[in-house]
Amino acid sequence: MADFGPQIIDSVLAACQAGAGEIASGLSRTLDVAIEVTAAEASTFAVAAEQLGDAPGLLVILNCGGQAAIVALSQTCGLLPDWCAAPDSTGKSKLTTLAQELGMLVLPETFMPEDFQAQYVKPLLEAIRAGQPPSDAGTVALKLRAGEKSATAWMIWPLDKPSEMLVTAQATVPQPVAASSTAAPLSSTAVAAATVAVAKQVAVASPQPTILPLPLFTRSLLHIRVPVTVSLATKKQPLGNILDLGPGSIIHFMKSCEEMLELQVGGRPVALGEAVKVGDKFGLRLTSMILPEERFKVVGAGNS
Repeated sequence: MADFGPQIIDSVLAACQAGAGEIASGLSRTLDVAIEVTAAEASTFAVAAEQLGDAPGLLVILNCGGQAAIVALSQTCGLLPDWCAAPDSTGKSKLTTLAQELGMLVLPETFMPEDFQAQYVKPLLEAIRAGQPPSDAGTVALKLRAGEKSATAWMIWPLDKPSEMLVTAQATVPQPVAASSTAAPLSSTAVAAATVAVAKQVAVASPQPTILPLPLFTRSLLHIRVPVTVSLATKKQPLGNILDLGPGSIIHFMKSCEEMLELQVGGRPVALGEAVKVGDKFGLRLTSMILPEERFKVVGAGNS
């Protein structure tokens, strides 16, 4: 891979400017507001840091070969909906989709991200600094506008410690306050209640594990590469018809143009979705999952 440093800023600017319309569409779908991306301009990390300040915000991390690029949007912009701070499963899915779309739009094709994630963090700048961006980090300002509101989303790269950003961003667990020597002693009931309250705070504030609950000896299965295909339609034809096919032949399918496409993994259907355009590439936005087929074996009185 070529050097992933500030020297690629011209390529990044070109990618951002070419994909401005799709970037705007992705942000609009995720944040539930019509957003326009009007320009992408070169800037410096110092300017970005000054504007981000101590505010919380949305952090999109695009991992590329051990380093990362980020897109940061401060809460002060007024464009982030309240659910971003504590997204439910649908919100998390929307943020992940946004991260995937931005990864294909804000970086040149040479640096397509291997992994991507989006999370609301506070404070935003502290989390970014934990990723160790150099003082001369490449920085691009994406100008956003939604009605009368205007804001800037900051793209910064490279960050050498991307895994440290979300660790630093975790909320600090409240600590119990030590009793003063002159304070009245607490009853056993009060102590028990305080202990339960602190335990609940720790349970809420502690980061949840992201590792799948699999035994160690089976986690290697997650690294197996399987074919992922999108099926438009299928049909059976007599072999004679197949032999008559040639350039210009048209095959008719008994499927409406408005029906969903099928996503298959390892030859098995797993989801349905609709075709989308991401930059100059084809993509699939999932709309529903296909549950595994249940299998039953009839047990009768005559079976031994």
